Amino acid sequence: MLGAALVFIAGLAFLTFRAIDEQGFTLASLLSIFILVLLAVGIVGALRNPPR
Repeated sequence: MLGAALVFIAGLAFLTFRAIDEQGFTLASLLSIFILVLLAVGIVGALRNPPR
């Protein structure tokens, strides 16, 4: 499950950085990076430390 989540996040990050490369850094790209960081921290933290 962790691998699938990381692949999903990496794919979204690739698309985000490709859009930044093509269109330049915008407010939307900043928001996208912020959301990706939130997803990564939440998903990885939850899967590495399951409830007891």
